[in-house]
Amino acid sequence: MPSLKNTPLVDQVYCDIKRRIITGDLGPDEKLNVRSLCEYYEVSDTPLKQAMNRLVSEKLIVAYPRRGMRVMNFTSKDIHEAIEARIMIETYAVPAAIRASKVSNDIIRMLEENVTEDERLIRENDISAYSDITQKELETSQEFHLIIVRSLNNSTITNAYTNIMNHRYVYYQSGSNKTHQALASVIEHRQILERLKAGDEEGMKAAIIAHLKAREYDVASVR
Repeated sequence: MPSLKNTPLVDQVYCDIKRRIITGDLGPDEKLNVRSLCEYYEVSDTPLKQAMNRLVSEKLIVAYPRRGMRVMNFTSKDIHEAIEARIMIETYAVPAAIRASKVSNDIIRMLEENVTEDERLIRENDISAYSDITQKELETSQEFHLIIVRSLNNSTITNAYTNIMNHRYVYYQSGSNKTHQALASVIEHRQILERLKAGDEEGMKAAIIAHLKAREYDVASVR
């Protein structure tokens, strides 16, 4: 396990198990043995179980009563349902985002900064395989959507939305080069932003739907 200076042990274990799942070292539907993992990381079961419970909450691990835990196996149905839920939540948030943009320029400024930073990360780095910089790019891309959803000012919806985004890790489980898709995503984010600036509710909804369906195709195509 890589040592992360000044990082709590549970966070180190969490980060490394997550990395191993995303890169395929721990494969889809693989059973996770607590004792074996404790020996691998040279830790007690307390930090290990805490780390695994975090991954359960992120839906990268599935817990089965009396049967232990397994790595999540994303099916085409899982991906479709996640995209369907994201479309429902994001399009619902569009009127709130437009209202917020008319009260203050903050939401537009945050989205513009986000798109600029996301494109910089893609163009200046190799994101074809999972790494720390890839994780940062993914989080930046996801933040674009979260900014829109947060305009609802509803923490329950925001938390639910956050928990359905991990289907994007399928890119790396399957060893797919996602640089082209990531750049296409940035272009689509800019289109959504332009519709927001114009106060075009239906146009913004249509841009969001087109964007998420394109990303569904990208993810599903590597299954």
